[in-house]
Amino acid sequence: MEGLQQDYFFWRLIHHFVLNKNYRVLEQTRREVWLEDEEANPRRILRIVRRDLDFSSWLKRDVVESVEKFEHIRRQLRLRKLVGENMYVTDYPPVDSWDEMGKPFFESKKKRTTVHTVFIDYQQALTFELPTTPPCHSIEEMDLTIAHLKQQVRQVQAERDEKVKSLFFYGKPVATNILLMSIAVMFYLLETKGSSTSILTLIEFGAKFNPLILEGEWWRLVTAMFLHIGFLHVLMNSLALYYLGSAVERMYGTVRFIFIYFVAGLAGSVASFAFNEQVAAGASGAIFGLFGALLYFGVIHKKLFLRTMGKSVITILLINLIIGFSLPMVDNGAHIGGLLGGFLASSIVQLPRKRFVVKQLLSLSLTALFIYGLFWYGTINENKLSSPMIDLQIGQEYLQLEELEKAYPFLQRAVEQGADLPEATFLLAYLEAMFGNYSVAKELFLETIERRPEFDEAHYNLALIYMELGQIEDARASIERAVNLKRDETYLDLQKQLTN
Repeated sequence: MEGLQQDYFFWRLIHHFVLNKNYRVLEQTRREVWLEDEEANPRRILRIVRRDLDFSSWLKRDVVESVEKFEHIRRQLRLRKLVGENMYVTDYPPVDSWDEMGKPFFESKKKRTTVHTVFIDYQQALTFELPTTPPCHSIEEMDLTIAHLKQQVRQVQAERDEKVKSLFFYGKPVATNILLMSIAVMFYLLETKGSSTSILTLIEFGAKFNPLILEGEWWRLVTAMFLHIGFLHVLMNSLALYYLGSAVERMYGTVRFIFIYFVAGLAGSVASFAFNEQVAAGASGAIFGLFGALLYFGVIHKKLFLRTMGKSVITILLINLIIGFSLPMVDNGAHIGGLLGGFLASSIVQLPRKRFVVKQLLSLSLTALFIYGLFWYGTINENKLSSPMIDLQIGQEYLQLEELEKAYPFLQRAVEQGADLPEATFLLAYLEAMFGNYSVAKELFLETIERRPEFDEAHYNLALIYMELGQIEDARASIERAVNLKRDETYLDLQKQLTN
C-alpha cells in the first residue's frame, strides 16, 4: 500500500508543478518526468523520478548520468546557466550512506550546470505541502485518481503545445509562392530582353536609379524589389524568401505578411536611395524585413522565440549584416532599412489575435515618419544623387549598342564629375572624334595617356586624330608608342602607312 501511496504522491507532485506552477513537460515516461520552469533565472529543470532505492551506489551512478543530461539540455536550450534538481520519490531512502548525494554536482569546473538532489520517502511525503485532493479509500479509487492525474497532465501539456503550434501555423505561404514566381518571371524577362547584369536593361525594367526617381519615377522604389542582378543574386534571395517568407506568412497570415513585405521593401529601397548612388535591384530589403518580423515575434513571445528559432535567427542576421559591412558592393543601407521597416510594419499589423490600437497607431506614424525622413534625406544628399561610375557604365552600354547620341551625355557627365578612370576620358574622346571634334578629342586622349601611359589603344587613336589634324610627325610618334606597347596588326598597318 505504501508503494501505491508513493505512486499517488508522484503524480500529485507532477500535477502540481504542471498545472499550478506552469512548468513545461520536456519528457515523460511511466517512472520519470522532466519539467522546465521557463520563468526562473537561471533556468530551472526538475527531474522527478519514482524509484525504490536500495543502495547508494546505483543512486550515485544515476545522479552522475543525470548531470550529463542536464548539461545536454542547457546546450540544447543555449543557456548560460542552468539549475537542475533530481527529486527521487521512494518508499525508503538507501540502506547505506548517501549523505554525499546531498551536495550539488557540476558539469565541470565552469559550473554552468548545477544539479541538486533530494529524496522524498513515504514519511516525508505525508508532510509535503500539496493542494488537497479528495481522499482515496481503496486501491481502486487510488488507481483511478492516478489515471485521472496523468490524463490531466497530458491534456494540459497537449493544450499548451497546440497553443504554441498555432502561433507558428496560423496561415499558409500563399503570397510567398506568388512572390517567388513573380521574381522568376521578371528574371526570365530581364535575360530575354537584354541581360540581368545590364544597367540599361535594369533601368528599363524599373531598377532603383536615383536621377530618375528625383524626376518623379517613384514607382521604382517598388519595382526594384522584383528585379535581380545575375543568377546568383536571384538564387540566394529566392532561397531566403522561400524559408523566411514561409515562416513569417505562417505566423502572421497572408494579409499581414503582404503588408510587412512591401513596407519593408519600400523602406529598404528608400534607404538605398538615401545612402547608395548605385543602380540597385533585389528583394533583399524586403527579406531583411522578414527578419524584422521574426524579431518582433521575439519581442512578444521572448521565451518561446529563444527556445525555438531565436538564437539561430539572430546569428544568421548578424552574419549577413557583417558580410554587408565587409563587402562594398552590398547595399547595406537597403538591408538595414528593410530590417527596421519590417519590424515597424509588424508592430502595425500585430500578430494574429493581438490588438493594441494605440500602439498600432503610434507604430504607423513612426513608420511613415521613418520612410519620409529617409526619402527627404536622399533628396538633399548630393553625394548620392548620381555616380560617375554609373554614368560611365551606361555610356559604355550605349556605345556597344551604337547609340552614340545617347551615350554622349553620360560619358560627358562622368568626366565632368571626375570619374577617376582613364576609360572615361578615352570613350568621350572616341565620341568627340566620331562627331568630328578632333581638337577636343586630342586633348581627351592626351589626358587619358597622362593617367595611363601604357594604354596602347589611346596612343593608336591619338595617332588617328593627329592624322586628321595634319600633324603627321606627332601621329608617327604616337603609333610608335602604341606598337612598342602591343604589336597589333592594326597598329603595324597604320605605322607602315605613316612611314610610307
